[in-house]
Amino acid sequence: MAVIVPAKSTRERIVPAVGFSILIPGLGHYLAGRKKEALYWFFACQITLLLGMMLAGHTQNDYGFPFKIGDATILFVLLPECGNFLVTQIVTRMYESIEAGGSAPTDIPWRQFGYLLSGMSGVLGMFSAAHASGCVIADNEKIRSGQVAPKIHPGKAALLTLLLPGLGHWVTGRRFKAYLLGGAIIGLFLLGMTLGGFGDFDRQRHPYYWAGQMMLGGVGWLTSALTSGVYIVEHKPYIDAGLLFTTSAGFFNVIAALDAFHRAEQDWLAVGAQVEVKAASGPKGAGGVPGAGPGGITGAGGGLKGAGGIPGGAGGTPPTPDKQGNQS
Repeated sequence: MAVIVPAKSTRERIVPAVGFSILIPGLGHYLAGRKKEALYWFFACQITLLLGMMLAGHTQNDYGFPFKIGDATILFVLLPECGNFLVTQIVTRMYESIEAGGSAPTDIPWRQFGYLLSGMSGVLGMFSAAHASGCVIADNEKIRSGQVAPKIHPGKAALLTLLLPGLGHWVTGRRFKAYLLGGAIIGLFLLGMTLGGFGDFDRQRHPYYWAGQMMLGGVGWLTSALTSGVYIVEHKPYIDAGLLFTTSAGFFNVIAALDAFHRAEQDWLAVGAQVEVKAASGPKGAGGVPGAGPGGITGAGGGLKGAGGIPGGAGGTPPTPDKQGNQS
């Protein structure tokens, strides 16, 4: 099946936009010329990180993994906060957990809300990279004359999926996928929470699962805020299954966001001024040219090769992507 890809010049701009967004959220937007959006992303990610660290007494550090050479910490891995990479590295070196200083857990009344905010910072930092990538595509892949631009660029489709699973597909017109993915992801998450007595979205009890649960986005964050005072006071026989389901829902939402990005990208490029099509290779024909017949049918839907290898016949014209960008 033919896949439309951005022009080479656009792809070269996407790489630094993504990389610098992970380093410092907003920096990728700044390099892409979106200065106002760069400020929004920067302050949103840094305020949530710093406020979350303060409210939790920097006890987030207790869940990280320092990589050291001698006594020097080279890298401090803290998930998902490392999605806001550089500032997380700085803050975790500047302050120690107050529990390491002897304070009791009861001295931190806003601990869970602090964890939620700092975790949101990292997840938003990751999605800022997708949004910056979408901005680069929208700014560099111009719409052909007479064509109507899609409602949203790919970065917004990914961001809407973070807000609510399936929403990115819904806005781009893929209603069946929106119902299917959104219903499956949210249903899996709610089933897992039910099996755990709505007490299994907790970083203190399940820090590794919690990092995956945070990837669910808006639904998960709201659930975390509403259930922060729920404690498990009796044995839950299926809590392990519940943790597996809720964490899987978070990771599935990341996959759904990537799919929403890709589908929206295909929509945008299908009406772009410069279209580059890459076709999947078919089986080799008798003449050694990729295809299915004796003369070799090129690509998926390509034309039959004539004697001498020149495209001939009615099928010789390369396929033209439709307005929806070869939806599947």
